[in-house]
Amino acid sequence: MASTFFGLNIATSGIYASQAALTTTGHNIANENTEGYTRQVTNQSASEPLKFFAPYGQIGTGVTVTSIEQIRDSYYDVKYRLNEGKLGENNIKYTYNIQIEDYFNEIDTDGFAKEYANMFDILKSMQGNPSELTYRAEFLNFGQSISDYFNDIQTKLSGLQQQCNTEVSNMVERINVLSEQIASVTKQINTVEQTGVKANDLRDKRELMLDELSGIIPITVKENIGRNGSTTFNVSVQGFSLVDTYNASSLVLVERENRVNDMDVVGLYDIYYYYDGKGQKGTKFDVQSMGLTGSLRATLDVRDGNNGMPDEDSAYAKAVDYKGVPFYVEKIQDFKETIAQLFNDIHQKATRIDEDGNEVPANYNLYGDTTEDIPIFMFDSVGRMYVNKDLIYDPSLLAASSYPIHDGVDDAGVIEKFIAIEDEEAFRGANAKEYLNSIVTEISIDVKKSEMFELNYQNIKTSITNQKLSYSGVDGDEEAMNLVKYQEAFELSSKMISVMQQIYNKLINEMGVV
Repeated sequence: MASTFFGLNIATSGIYASQAALTTTGHNIANENTEGYTRQVTNQSASEPLKFFAPYGQIGTGVTVTSIEQIRDSYYDVKYRLNEGKLGENNIKYTYNIQIEDYFNEIDTDGFAKEYANMFDILKSMQGNPSELTYRAEFLNFGQSISDYFNDIQTKLSGLQQQCNTEVSNMVERINVLSEQIASVTKQINTVEQTGVKANDLRDKRELMLDELSGIIPITVKENIGRNGSTTFNVSVQGFSLVDTYNASSLVLVERENRVNDMDVVGLYDIYYYYDGKGQKGTKFDVQSMGLTGSLRATLDVRDGNNGMPDEDSAYAKAVDYKGVPFYVEKIQDFKETIAQLFNDIHQKATRIDEDGNEVPANYNLYGDTTEDIPIFMFDSVGRMYVNKDLIYDPSLLAASSYPIHDGVDDAGVIEKFIAIEDEEAFRGANAKEYLNSIVTEISIDVKKSEMFELNYQNIKTSITNQKLSYSGVDGDEEAMNLVKYQEAFELSSKMISVMQQIYNKLINEMGVV
């Protein structure tokens, strides 16, 4: 038979259960706006009954709180992280593409188009008076302005490539930090859960770090729960393990010894996977060839993208199928080299047939000398174009006439050939303006494409987040109802104790023999 005072035990269990539920509800309410917080519920069941050999059978012993669990569905986590990688990739590409577009926007406004037109206007003016030094100096100055303009674009692009390289370093460091933190939190979770309780808030903390990591690089997460409550927890990227329960592996940055693209900046990083942690370079972690998404992949694409057309003469060439910095640097370099060659070939190699049928030079300056050894445009060791400083110092050295000085100083045969360059389709089947406009069009298309994809994946993220919140998020109205429900349960259990007190008072103090 149960103890006379057994009713107090039952009521007490009800108070404890209601108090735990109220505490959990309060915890939910307090974290309603906490990022990454997962709603928790208190699970309870009837305590094991007492068994009696009596007609009424077993007698209840009250209530037991079995667990405090999170309301979370891993399906939404997987969906969210898959989308987060694609969103991170397109967000980065859109950001960098906007910068590249800004560098080229001046082509149609106050940049190339204006200077290029001014240069040929001066040549047309010079055609009527080729010996005028003022026109010659202006032509050379406009040539230098055009050179400076494109050199500046390349400098900005090189700066952007270096910026991407720095960002790659930051992202790899962040991957390593997150991996270490995930391993550390996993150890804390196991320590707590081996006591038989759920480490819910620590799990929320780990899930937030996994969400962040998935935006940088796509991850696969596996958790196996053992019999004693401990878990094995693995985070990997296509077979490369970043976290193995309590152990985290590091990615390593190694500076390239050789350029992949001709005009890459010095010191670009390749990524390697550490095996032993002793400073030895392991397997190359080639994000691009692995076909990954994420912000790290996007940054590497912008930094290394050559549209899948590497330098065939380079032993270190690598095809990266994206129009990144190397692609546009090469486009600009091709333009500079082409326009330099067009002017230099006329200035140095122009010929004519004389009265005797012989091929003779057709490039004479004001001193009556040919200009076979005098280029107009030159390049320094890093590919920067500039106007020959000898011509800037003495414009009389510039060829304008196809004949020696004694045949007529005012001949403008060379100038006529210079003017023809403006519409010459020497730039891959297009003239200079059409070629440069095609570059602007390409980058504009890439900007729109990355913007559209970013918007699409942002909308998907919003949708998945709303789905997660509808299942796992805290609803203030629902928690308010729970407060009332558990408060009433607490008060009823308290009322039972009050009733039992009256019964015991009657039994003990008022039923004695007088």
